[in-house]
Amino acid sequence: NRPTFIVAPTQNLEVKIEGLRKKFKDKNMQLLIRREGEGLTLHAVPVQKAAASTKKFLTLNRPLLLFLLTIITVSITGYFNARSFVDLLNFLGRSLEVDEGLYLLGMTAAYTISILGVLGLHEIGHLLACRRHNIEASWPLFIPGIPLLTLGTFGALIKQKQPTLNRNQLFDIGFSGPIIGFITALVVSLIGYSLSLPVTQAEYLLLTNYVDGGQYIFIPFLFQQLSPYIFPNPTSFTHILHPLALAGWVTTLLTFLNIFPIGQLDGGHVSRALFGAKWHRHFSYIMTFVMILTGWWSMALLTLLFLRNNHPGTLDDATGVSTSRKILSILVIVIFISCFTLTPDSPLLYLLTS
Repeated sequence: NRPTFIVAPTQNLEVKIEGLRKKFKDKNMQLLIRREGEGLTLHAVPVQKAAASTKKFLTLNRPLLLFLLTIITVSITGYFNARSFVDLLNFLGRSLEVDEGLYLLGMTAAYTISILGVLGLHEIGHLLACRRHNIEASWPLFIPGIPLLTLGTFGALIKQKQPTLNRNQLFDIGFSGPIIGFITALVVSLIGYSLSLPVTQAEYLLLTNYVDGGQYIFIPFLFQQLSPYIFPNPTSFTHILHPLALAGWVTTLLTFLNIFPIGQLDGGHVSRALFGAKWHRHFSYIMTFVMILTGWWSMALLTLLFLRNNHPGTLDDATGVSTSRKILSILVIVIFISCFTLTPDSPLLYLLTS
């Protein structure tokens, strides 16, 4: 029960579609455009205006309230991470050059700023892309986490209030967050790894025998290659991560998982824009299997659950991505490889070392 037009593709298709879209918008309708065979199918869909919110205070202040709550939960986690690091220093007889209380305060603040800064700038990247294309979106919404059981937050998001018009816009929105998040996570990681604590094999055995807790983790591929240059003593048996290094490791890991070309992850948006609905769905299942091989089981299970719903795509799904964006997509592959991180029990690690 909606007007449908079947037309033949012509030159300057994107310009003509934009002009037609504006005419339909004036009539309070939007166009859904799909390529079917050699022709285009245009569906005219009435737009229902959203009712004005009566909860203006909550609408205006929800991002701020969530942000303040997340500062608290991340700060609690940051303090205990800093406390653990100082306790290890004391256990190994390493002295601090500053007052312990000031050190704990400084490291807690640095951890909190790093986590919220990387996550926030990632979402600001999405927001700027939306603003550039005149798509209404919310301010970043931070999700408070459970202190000590998480990094202090379950992440952040923005709510896009309008559909994406075309695949160029979808690419920009999907790409903008990871590129900014990667750069900021890179800076935090470089500083944190350089401040990490080198330990000898004897000290490591002492720690494993007498200190509860702790976990062995692999750092991302890029930093493995840079380890001779960024760690204070690259010849040490291992390193105990500084709280800033932990913040950098976590945010780099989140960038890695989020850039997988799966479903509605950021990498999924880029994949959907580049390859269309059919191949995007194929890539989603293939890359979910790759995610399982890396050892991140819970994230892979979560993506499988969300894959039951198809990606919404764009209003104009017939117009492809520009050549410049196709070239820019190489950076997505670079970020993916740079952030590539395995778990100690990953099947891929077993296959590579067996």
